Amino acid sequence: MNRLAGCLQYLLRRTAMKKSLCMLFLIIPCLFLNPKNAESQDNSLVLAKDHSLHIHFLDFAFSRIHALNRHYLHTPENIFIESAGASFIARYHKVDPSSVSIEVKKTSSSQTPFVGILRYIESVYESNGGCRISVAQGPFNPVHHRRVTEIFRYVQNRWQ
Repeated sequence: MNRLAGCLQYLLRRTAMKKSLCMLFLIIPCLFLNPKNAESQDNSLVLAKDHSLHIHFLDFAFSRIHALNRHYLHTPENIFIESAGASFIARYHKVDPSSVSIEVKKTSSSQTPFVGILRYIESVYESNGGCRISVAQGPFNPVHHRRVTEIFRYVQNRWQ
C-alpha cells in the first residue's frame, strides 16, 4: 500500500499529470449528464398558452404596448419634423402589436412564482419631402428597428 501511495504522489507532483487528473475528474461527471433531460426540464417550466396566467399576461402585455405607443414623445399624432438642408424629415416611434411575443415561466421562488417575458420590436418611421406639409402626410417607412425584451414578475396576483 505504501508503494501505491508513493507512486500516486510522484504522479501528482508532475504538472502535466495534475492537469490530466483534474480534467478527468471534471469530465467524468459530464458524461453522465443527459442534455435532453435538461432541455425537457427547462421546457416544462413554460406555461401553456391556454393557461389562465398566460392569458392574463397577454392582456397585460397588450395594455403595456398600448401605453408605450401613447407615451412616446413623437407619435403618429405628434410627428417630429426637422429640416435637412433643402428638404424635411418627419419622424415618429411606434411598437407594432403584431411584433409582440410573450412567454410565462414558473420559477422556483416562493416570492415570485412566475415571470413573464415580453418581446417586441420598436420602430422609427420616417417620411422625406420638400415641404413640412407633405412630409407630415407621409408616406412613412420604417427606418430603424430595435428588439426589446422586458421581464415582469407576478407578485400578489398582479404583474409588476
